[in-house]
Amino acid sequence: MPDQDGRVHAAVPSVSTVVPRIRDLRVHSYAIPPAHLGVRDGRPLVSPERLFLELAAGVPRVDLIIAGDHMLRHRLTSRSRLTGFLHDCPRRRGVSRAKLALPDLDDRSDSPPETRLRMLVVDAGLPRPIVNRDIVTERGVWLARPDLSYPALKIAIQYEGAHHQQDYRQYSYDIERDGRLIEHGWIVIRVNKEGLFRNPRTVVNRIRKAITDRSPR
Repeated sequence: MPDQDGRVHAAVPSVSTVVPRIRDLRVHSYAIPPAHLGVRDGRPLVSPERLFLELAAGVPRVDLIIAGDHMLRHRLTSRSRLTGFLHDCPRRRGVSRAKLALPDLDDRSDSPPETRLRMLVVDAGLPRPIVNRDIVTERGVWLARPDLSYPALKIAIQYEGAHHQQDYRQYSYDIERDGRLIEHGWIVIRVNKEGLFRNPRTVVNRIRKAITDRSPR
């Protein structure tokens, strides 16, 4: 896995007598219990639970949550299995950070930017939004499935990646989707890469204002 400096980390069994030195590669030597290993396509791999623990010891918190969301979304593990695994590893490096991240995981997140946007909102002290929930009218007509939403306040938050502008069909779909929501009284907040990474404060303020405007006095 790459670290914050862009170096890739690799591990070799502790029984190896020589730890190779390779440029731009940081090699670690340590033992992994058999219970922390799995097999995929005939090859031994560390279990998702052990990988989550390893990441907790070496990557920023939000990146750890992104990895955890992906694992849950694709059913590589479950929240209960992660919880049980971490409970059985009380003294391992990273376990405290891994446990703190567990409540923030969401198995409905579709992509890393969605997770990053959700955590931007939560870390700003705003209410935790609902992830990818279908919006249906009182008559049962489906309107949309926003990336993030506050259904009680009728606020939808959409992350727009580059393909949303470059793909004409996707762009047209997004326009129609947002139009349906607005017609039914929703506020739609669209966030792109620029807002998420360069102007996060503007994004948070926009969402905070919408929540304030829609909250009961």
